[in-house]
Amino acid sequence: MRAMHKVFVVFNPTADRGRAAQREDELIKTLQQVGLEAHILRTERPGHATELARHAVREGATCVLAAGGDGTGHEVGQALVGTPIALGFIPIGSGNDYIRVLGVPKDLTQAVSIAKQGRVRTVDVAEAAGRFSLNSMGMGIEGQIAWDYRHMRILKGEIGYLYATLWEIVKFRSFHAEVQGNGWSYTGRLLSVSLMNGPYAGGGFLLAPLAQIDDGRLDVTMIANYPRMVRFWVLPKTRDGSYIRLRRVRTYKAEQVVVRADRPLPVHMDGELLPDKYAELKVTIRPGALRVLVP
Repeated sequence: MRAMHKVFVVFNPTADRGRAAQREDELIKTLQQVGLEAHILRTERPGHATELARHAVREGATCVLAAGGDGTGHEVGQALVGTPIALGFIPIGSGNDYIRVLGVPKDLTQAVSIAKQGRVRTVDVAEAAGRFSLNSMGMGIEGQIAWDYRHMRILKGEIGYLYATLWEIVKFRSFHAEVQGNGWSYTGRLLSVSLMNGPYAGGGFLLAPLAQIDDGRLDVTMIANYPRMVRFWVLPKTRDGSYIRLRRVRTYKAEQVVVRADRPLPVHMDGELLPDKYAELKVTIRPGALRVLVP
């Protein structure tokens, strides 16, 4: 990859339940050791990473690095979709599903080295409700799990997502929905609709084992309703992707999907809750709309 002329780092000190703030000096030292000169911009509130990334674009950035977790990457990505500016990742957050797909290591020095010397890969994003999903979307129990996780005060990362999943196995009420894609449709009672660009979500759950982030299609997976006691057997199978072989699970590919549910439901994008609940949601893939840095 050609030399980077102007690099910005959008640093989220609240990532990893606030622990990222304690790693700022380590981040600055690593940037210096690797020899990557960068302008560091610090977030101060939710949504601020998008504003800072847009500022970096206006300042002539050739690369913007998201220093945080999936949520930070999601916010920074909003400003870079459809531009020639590459998005890189410095994983210091608790959720790192997208970097797992990209092959970016969690080691800080290695991640920064990739930002300096890595190659650019063009990937797809999904568009819905005026926002872009880099990796994953979920409607129904997935969105509710994301809501629970956001409000946790102690647990984080994979353990937090697992706890929220177990809680919603008991609590969540199924919904009736019609789901339409390119040349197919499904109607019935569901626990969830997953609209995936990449394979992983929720801190390492393999929701779409066959998903590819550059194939121009969404991987759509629907889990039909199960009795609550049976859910304890079904939903843990989302951890390794084996759930897609169950009879009440449907999987499809689509360039565009419309979901119509019988009640407004929480929806997450890359683990981040949308501000509103939705009874109807239209999701469209945008092939090759984002440039990312990979090993």
